[in-house]
Amino acid sequence: MRKTLVACIAIALSISMSAPVQAAPKASVVTAAFKTLLNTTVDSMDALEQKYEADVDILDEALSAATKAANTVLAQEIQAATDLYSPQITAANQRLEAAKTLFKNNSDLKIQQSLFSWQNADRVYSHLICPETTLPAGAGWMEIAKRYCSNVNNLPRPGDISTKTTSKNTIGGEDWQPNEIAKIALVSADNKDVLFAVSNGWLVPVNPSLFDSSRLSILTETGNVADLTQKNGKARLTAEAKNQKAIEAANKIRSDALADLDEAFETAKAQLEAQETAASLALLAAKRASKDVNVFDTAFAVAYKFEYNRLMVGEIADAAWTGEWTFRTIDSIIKVNKLAVNGDSIASKYSMNSAKAFNNAVGNAFTNEPEFRSALKVLTAIYKKTTKVSLKV
Repeated sequence: MRKTLVACIAIALSISMSAPVQAAPKASVVTAAFKTLLNTTVDSMDALEQKYEADVDILDEALSAATKAANTVLAQEIQAATDLYSPQITAANQRLEAAKTLFKNNSDLKIQQSLFSWQNADRVYSHLICPETTLPAGAGWMEIAKRYCSNVNNLPRPGDISTKTTSKNTIGGEDWQPNEIAKIALVSADNKDVLFAVSNGWLVPVNPSLFDSSRLSILTETGNVADLTQKNGKARLTAEAKNQKAIEAANKIRSDALADLDEAFETAKAQLEAQETAASLALLAAKRASKDVNVFDTAFAVAYKFEYNRLMVGEIADAAWTGEWTFRTIDSIIKVNKLAVNGDSIASKYSMNSAKAFNNAVGNAFTNEPEFRSALKVLTAIYKKTTKVSLKV
């Protein structure tokens, strides 16, 4: 808008150079007044833009500070959770490992009854670890594979001797016998079939007290580790959710404030742009009216209205047609184009009568608009202050 306006002003001023070099006193006074208004308006627009940018910077700084503060709180709360739970988790894990070691050292079970006398004995024996035996010097060692054994894969048939993929010899196929000692793996410590056999006396821990206490400690500390880990994770998630909420709130505050700032800026900018347009067109009008010194006030009003109508018609003619222009006196793009061409012709050989005819052709399509009326108030006030004449446009 401003670039278009400046271009129009430059063209109009070059065309109007045919006017007398020595303008009438009133024309000089009016020109000086509107030059002052134009300069003041341009300065005000620059100041407005600078203030807007400074206000946006303040909003950005406030958002940055709020985000930084929220992140600081997040770091503090996560550190607090770490300080609270990490030592407890470490201690629980240490107790758990100690309980596992104790269980491993006291997981010996004595077979009290033969295999086939137990209920679900096959399911129990599959959890037992086969014992190992040492062979003669240089021959290594063997696993004595029972009929059911948790630590021997691909169990052989009774009487078979085979070599495992680990190069360990396997002697297998025997049943567990009463009074034999077996161990169970940690993963089997709480197997319901094993515990059922123990509770019925079919399997008897060699060290009942440590067998049970270590097994139960493993359960307890495993639960403690899981519980503490969950609490630590929940504390972190809570802190992160709080952080996100705080940052979202800070962003909303900035967004709302920026919307208000934009609205106020655009309103003030529109007013200044209208004032700038009025001042620029008034300078052109004063140049035009200087040809009619005896009726300068009327000539100025006609010229100002002509320049405004010509500017608005030109904008419509130069813009892509969207069907949005619905002014009653400019009802087609063809008519707009004709008016634009006619306005340019009049501007090149300006006369007050031709300008009046152009204004009559356009009608009040533009001069009844709020933007024109608002600028006109400024225009007429300055004109009256400068010339003591109430301008009628």
